[in-house]
Amino acid sequence: MSEAMELTAPHQMIALWGTLPARQRERVAERISSSIDALDREINRALRPSVGRSESGYLVSDDLIPLYGVGPTPAEAMGDYRSVVVEYYEGLEADAAELGAELRRHLQLLRPIVAALGDGP
Repeated sequence: MSEAMELTAPHQMIALWGTLPARQRERVAERISSSIDALDREINRALRPSVGRSESGYLVSDDLIPLYGVGPTPAEAMGDYRSVVVEYYEGLEADAAELGAELRRHLQLLRPIVAALGDGP
């Protein structure tokens, strides 16, 4: 995919969202919510993140991989953490052939988690 397509895709999605009938928007929203719930279940099962207070709000982290999420509420911190986990996985997957032992272990840990989205290997 070209860089130009990547930059415009979110805007296209937003524009298309408004053209969908209300029922279709509800179904899409339910699928998205279901995918996020499945991802959260897998994250909680495998990584067992904890929520703590930080100077600016809340911090979500785990003891298995060096990731964290922050936000003004626990839910927003978890949302940030979720995004970080998926982005970290995508980076590891892209460089899988060059990873050292520790990063390969992280990738193996994250593959089944991200598979909950239906985009895993």
